[in-house]
Amino acid sequence: MTRQVSRFVKKLNLSDEHVAEISSTLSLSEPFILIIPTYEKDVLQEVWDFMSENAALCQGIIASGNRNFADLYIYTAKDISAEFHVPILYDFEFNGTTEDVDAVNNILESY
Repeated sequence: MTRQVSRFVKKLNLSDEHVAEISSTLSLSEPFILIIPTYEKDVLQEVWDFMSENAALCQGIIASGNRNFADLYIYTAKDISAEFHVPILYDFEFNGTTEDVDAVNNILESY
């Protein structure tokens, strides 16, 4: 996770057992929601590799970005969503507002 995404995740109502950083060795057996920053594919290659193996379990994507980048806002999530046919459930800027945290907690509770 990036520092912005990490800060955001720490604000959520999640126990440590429900949070995992993606690595090349991570393999999941339960449904999950991906929370992802916006970076070039080569920077997030581990995420792409992970999704290649685990996309069937992904319930959706929550994306972090910067609206100053206009059309490029949350483009990583858009690309992953299109490639793996996974919906974008929510997006937020930087490390999120209180409203973003509340909205994402509601999304996570519904899954």
